[in-house]
Amino acid sequence: MNDTTDFSRRSVLKGLGGLASTAALAGCSSVLGRDSAPSVRYAQALAPKTLDPVRMADPWSQSVATNVFEGLYRYDHDMTLVPQLAAGEPTVENDGKTHVVTLETDARFHDGAAVTAADVAYSYRAVREEERPDMWQVRPLDHIEVRDETTVAFHLSHPYPAMGHALTRGIVPKGVRESNPEKFAHKKPVGSGPYEVETATLGEHVSLTHWPEYWGDAAPTITHARFVQNHSDLARTTSLKTGQNDIVERVNPRLWDVTKDFSNAKTALQEGYLSHYIGFNCNEGPTADPRVRLAIDYLVNLDEVTEQFIGPVGRRQYGLLPPQLASEWELPVDAWRSIPRAKNKEKAKQLFIEADVGSWAPTIAVPKHDLLREKIAEELVHGLSAVGFYRARTEKYPWDEFREKIVSGSPSEYNIFVDAWAGGPDPDTYLYPLFHENAEGRTNGTFYQNESVMQTLDDARKTTDEARRRDLYESATRTLLEERVALPVFTLDNSFGLAAGIDGFDPHPLPGENPRLAALDP
Repeated sequence: MNDTTDFSRRSVLKGLGGLASTAALAGCSSVLGRDSAPSVRYAQALAPKTLDPVRMADPWSQSVATNVFEGLYRYDHDMTLVPQLAAGEPTVENDGKTHVVTLETDARFHDGAAVTAADVAYSYRAVREEERPDMWQVRPLDHIEVRDETTVAFHLSHPYPAMGHALTRGIVPKGVRESNPEKFAHKKPVGSGPYEVETATLGEHVSLTHWPEYWGDAAPTITHARFVQNHSDLARTTSLKTGQNDIVERVNPRLWDVTKDFSNAKTALQEGYLSHYIGFNCNEGPTADPRVRLAIDYLVNLDEVTEQFIGPVGRRQYGLLPPQLASEWELPVDAWRSIPRAKNKEKAKQLFIEADVGSWAPTIAVPKHDLLREKIAEELVHGLSAVGFYRARTEKYPWDEFREKIVSGSPSEYNIFVDAWAGGPDPDTYLYPLFHENAEGRTNGTFYQNESVMQTLDDARKTTDEARRRDLYESATRTLLEERVALPVFTLDNSFGLAAGIDGFDPHPLPGENPRLAALDP
């Protein structure tokens, strides 16, 4: 279990200049090599929605951005924070309420301008000033002080042990973004990473080209990458076999063995941090009644759902955190296994009668083209229909609309939703944005009201005592599970199909960090 932020003293690796062949690259962590051409086509389940890290709220956009933008720090393959734009570890002052970061003096944006402390301060202030969904992450910031060109101080309202995760946000150039925010977000962003955006048609494709003047001296063999949308699992896998695409993400569990057997392809799998759960609208409507939520728990066997639809590319999740994170924090996963109810239609019917829901027409919201979430919703619809709610339906919203609908709190838009969330190696990155009242209307769609739980999550954000934080998260999680505010379903691994000529691709645990096109780790 990690309570304090773990910053490695290793600098971002430089001097990879001699590794130009795939033979040399094979086995290097998170860098691609290609035996026939210096370009790759990367097929995504959904296309990027924005190129601006200030506005970013989906993993497909982040997959592009991770190669274009850099944060002060980043997670290496072992989920250890290492410096990126920062010159070293932050200096912590004022009893943990001030974090001072010094920038690398060589760091440059694509337009040649130096990365300054003013750019860093602007990148964080913009999230709050523009009221972006991930305001939860910067909420502890009281103010940001620019001490000089390369020194920025983050002043917090209280000690914040998860501050390290917040320091991984992509940094943007203040002047460029301010001059034309829409162009920056949709056509030509300017970052400090090893790749530039060449062309972009959001919702369809984005092309990146290697920036030869990259300040970090990485020497990728991939000079060009094209990210294309292909939301059909079968079509993505087929495109790998036909050679249309070189890398495909999220291999359907039922296609995993087939993909492994392709003569011209191979697979890669990495235990991930992508948590899938069923959330309930606790604001208004029948699901605001805990008896209704318990009744729904009696209608679906999520062990069977996981076994049937996830198989080799994930695992059942019993808590509100991915299993590996819960294990690292020594949380009682085995005790949580006893909370879900076995299928029992009669008990479900009785609870619905007690709640007096009448002739209810439940709406289950999912994002369009996410087949796994659609399958979970179908299981819920089947269970509800089996006890007389024949008008239960799945509502498939386009991605942007889905995010807006499920944080509205309106029962006319959703009673139940099936969502996925990728945080980091700290429970705060899951429990606070998904369940705290301060995140309602942005990332929290449950609108669950419980003063004790809210206070517990607040206290866990503020204490630096390791054992105390663990106890607080255990307490909050148990209440959320027992109240059926959400039903955890499974954690999905990061799965990929690769053309046979691709070497050196080692998936990162965080889904939005894939693919890394340039070597950044030893």
